[in-house]
Amino acid sequence: MLFSQLPEDVLYHVVSFLDHRSLCRLSQVCKSMHRFVNRDAVWRKIAKEFLNTGITRDGTDIYPHIPLKDRVKTAQNWFNGVCKRASPLKWKTKLLPWLQLDGDTLFLSQAANIGAYHLHQGTRRLLRNPFQIYSGHQGDVCRFAVTDSNLISGGSDGKILVHNRRNHVSLELSGHNQEVNCIDSKDGLIISGSRDRTVRIWTLTSSSPRDTIPMYDRVWSVAISPTLRFGHISSPVLLLLLSLRLTASLKLMS
Repeated sequence: MLFSQLPEDVLYHVVSFLDHRSLCRLSQVCKSMHRFVNRDAVWRKIAKEFLNTGITRDGTDIYPHIPLKDRVKTAQNWFNGVCKRASPLKWKTKLLPWLQLDGDTLFLSQAANIGAYHLHQGTRRLLRNPFQIYSGHQGDVCRFAVTDSNLISGGSDGKILVHNRRNHVSLELSGHNQEVNCIDSKDGLIISGSRDRTVRIWTLTSSSPRDTIPMYDRVWSVAISPTLRFGHISSPVLLLLLSLRLTASLKLMS
């Protein structure tokens, strides 16, 4: 009788004495052994001995969609220092950047500029050099939003810039007197929140705010809902969320 013809319970018992290297060699013997050795049940005992394989102490598998053999291989590579860390982009700014992926284009803020980077269609890796740079702020970019035709950015200078992605023409919106912490845009409306404790609603056809909503604290997050209406605004696009931090918490952070 061939080894591969043994009952499965006997095969499981035999391979339980093998380490990960021996199992890999055994899987190269023939197609039938390759299929058998690649089963998660064969690698479960070994996976418990490695870190970050997704097998908890009680035996629960938290990543069942990933083959255990691949997870053991990755864990072993990290243990031996085979895996390498790559930094696709580097910059010398302390401000946490904001980024947004739009199709095959990654928009990434760096200080006062926003760079647009292509992703390679084959490897999906980020190309090193941006094909377009959006600038105009006198301070760091705090947040930006990307639509089909525009890139809208809010900066620490209190200004909002609307960059046309097609003709690269920029429109400046002035109204906030402190940094613009958050911004969102949809269907020709722009909504922004600032450290100056106001939320302002804009349109692409006017350089001044259409509406101003005073708040009791700094505004850190705004979002637009496509289904709700707000006040007397005729557009179905509306302010959905105003996320505020407590004054006491802000004082502790200051």
